[in-house]
Amino acid sequence: MNRSSRMYRWLSCGLSLLVAGASLAVAQQRPRVTSVLNGRATVPLVTLPTEWLYLDPDGARQEPLVTEAAVYLPLRSGKVVALARQDGARLWETSPGVATAGTLYRLGDRLVACATRPAGDGAAATGVVRLLDLATGVARREISLPLPITSHLVGDGARLYARLGATEVAALDPGDFSILWRVSGDFTEHLTCDRDSLLVGARAGALWSLRAADGVRQWVCELGARPGPARGDAERVYCGTTQGEVIAIRRADGRIRWRRRTGGAIAAPPLIDRGRALVVSYDNFLYAFDGQSGAMQWRQQMAGRLTASPTPLTETTLAVAALDDREITVVNSLDGRIVARWQLEEERLFSALHPAQGLIIAATERGIAAVRL
Repeated sequence: MNRSSRMYRWLSCGLSLLVAGASLAVAQQRPRVTSVLNGRATVPLVTLPTEWLYLDPDGARQEPLVTEAAVYLPLRSGKVVALARQDGARLWETSPGVATAGTLYRLGDRLVACATRPAGDGAAATGVVRLLDLATGVARREISLPLPITSHLVGDGARLYARLGATEVAALDPGDFSILWRVSGDFTEHLTCDRDSLLVGARAGALWSLRAADGVRQWVCELGARPGPARGDAERVYCGTTQGEVIAIRRADGRIRWRRRTGGAIAAPPLIDRGRALVVSYDNFLYAFDGQSGAMQWRQQMAGRLTASPTPLTETTLAVAALDDREITVVNSLDGRIVARWQLEEERLFSALHPAQGLIIAATERGIAAVRL
């Protein structure tokens, strides 16, 4: 064997060892799953009987507000419809108006419907807030705002918070919707009330923490990708990103505590349960991460892409609905094992699940469905 052949073999062996070492290092950095989970195929699929349906093209894929007695649905025509939760009977509906932006919000015995009022002659659009009687649908008051509300309303009891237009976040007085403070920035529509703070994402890839009382910026955490809705516990704030990462941030100073990658974008806020962050991803998996260390305790495959947080059913079980699918997967939150698989008869799910009094209510591709457990 000549010298060039021996040199080629040495180089090949060296490169192979380097690649193997790098692969081992990467594998050691990945979160390890400590238990073997059962698959969906091992659990039979059970069809849940339909209790009632509300089907309306203007109500398709619209997020409902579900209370102890009724289901409130904003229609694209500008109407708001109230349905009895137990049997779907129509309780009332408003007259057509300006289409509601975002979801409905309950404020005591009033229903808050926010809308955008178009402006002509090149002027900027303004905002409209309608306060409806929860029991009758009668409009108690209509309030004009200088800019439209372009996010969901969130509240902490003392104030309401929303994005105004495309570049402001504001605190609103819940009595008259006057603006208490406002902060400018390139914000997303994701806002979260978190103790005495307001968490809001920025399109450039950061999470802001604002002091709820006056809007003073407490910290900004650069994430490297656009964040989804955040959620916190006593020590940390957790959020997912469009790049599929789950990131834990120290509440005190906004520094990143840990970050872990999933296989798809994360659009829903994590569910905090027993010191763990439960995260749904667009890669079809539900993940459980230890809140302190970020270690992945388990992951379980669902029926399809996930865009809504898990819904607690009992102290130890969660229901997970895949986007545009009929299946609801029930998971043991402690170990990730699938304990039941349910499906709707015909409707395909679109929203988060609302379980109560033996029913699950959800938005579908055609309206609202209520199924019996």
